[in-house]
Amino acid sequence: MSFLKRSQKILILSILFLLPFYFIKFKYSWVSLNLVEILIIILFVFWIFNKKYIIHNTQYAIPTALIIIGLILSVLINKNYYVGLGILKGWFLLPIIFAIIFYDSLGKNEKLLDWSLAALFFGGALVSMEGIYYWFSGLLTFDKRLAIFYGSPNQLAMYLAPVFLIGLKLSFEELQKVRLWGILKRLDLEGLKNLSDKGKVEPWKASVTIFGTLLILLNLYLTKSYGAWLAIGLTLIAIFWLKYRKIWPKRYFSIILIIFIAFVTVAGFSKFENIKNLGERSSLASRVMIWKSAVLMIKSNPLLGIGPGNFQSKYLEYQKYFPPYLEWAVPQPHNLFFAFWLEAGIFGLTGFLWLMILFFRDNKRAIKNNRSYGTLCLAIVLYFLVHGLIDTTYWRNDMSVIFWIIISINFYLARKSLFFQKST
Repeated sequence: MSFLKRSQKILILSILFLLPFYFIKFKYSWVSLNLVEILIIILFVFWIFNKKYIIHNTQYAIPTALIIIGLILSVLINKNYYVGLGILKGWFLLPIIFAIIFYDSLGKNEKLLDWSLAALFFGGALVSMEGIYYWFSGLLTFDKRLAIFYGSPNQLAMYLAPVFLIGLKLSFEELQKVRLWGILKRLDLEGLKNLSDKGKVEPWKASVTIFGTLLILLNLYLTKSYGAWLAIGLTLIAIFWLKYRKIWPKRYFSIILIIFIAFVTVAGFSKFENIKNLGERSSLASRVMIWKSAVLMIKSNPLLGIGPGNFQSKYLEYQKYFPPYLEWAVPQPHNLFFAFWLEAGIFGLTGFLWLMILFFRDNKRAIKNNRSYGTLCLAIVLYFLVHGLIDTTYWRNDMSVIFWIIISINFYLARKSLFFQKST
């Protein structure tokens, strides 16, 4: 492997592993870059110098261009240049560039897919280990929730949720390998030794992945983020239904019942009680007020929005139209779709919805090509959309990179499936 290819692989894995540490920033004069952005820029330079890349003509280019055009127009009209262009750079341009490079690298080395998911998973496991330290040290928010170095417990939960879904996939696959190995061992087949020698069956991997997944799950529990829990639960229900509805419908309903009971069990948290009772100062009541303010902003700025990074100031400006706010520090509208409309205008929202339509169309092919990876892509995007109804799941450095990586993997698997269909 050449130096450039090896460097690209190391940089891709490093970026995915270090995603949660985007808060490490470097600033000189008006130039501000965080650790993840710097690594993506370095990766881009290596990729350009490689001179052996291919960018396929894809229908994804049009909706992506609409999002970028919407952001640029909204920045220009609303004149919040420094913050707006920073969001355009860090949450859109660089993550999209990274996804393009990742797609190109997958075409040359498909094993990178396994390594990349492992990098994301172990990055989440590392953060979760820090979470246990914070928990034992009592370093929690005022309402006894885990946030670690994130701005809020909800932000931590949003990062850990897709990583947890990856952990479930890895744990299930390793358990399947161990189970197969056990069956072969009992049958005393001749090929067992060769199977084990090649490293295809390593029981310790199952232990590591299960332990890491449980650690991530514990941190998700400690965030007490109802939105993340609900989104994960609904996502898993949807995946189980899609996968097993024809095979064992009775068991499927049992799983739904178990998940429902689990949610009822944890309903003792004060947040659940507030939502259940629809209290005047509940989290839900606060969000409803934020959504009403966002809808009024959309009515006043339906075409180009209010500009990226302007929601907080506009939210305070619109206070005069409502009773006293329950929550004052609100940098985002707590809704993924409102965020795209307000910060990228109608062009950005149209591009995002178009992108989702293309994703679901291609996901059918992706699942046909590789059921495991295709289903994982579907689960993570469903999580983004479901949790996005009550939180802004995209508009951060780490979440935007994860989003575009999943789009890239899904497109790669779908294109590969289409290639095999044409060749047969």
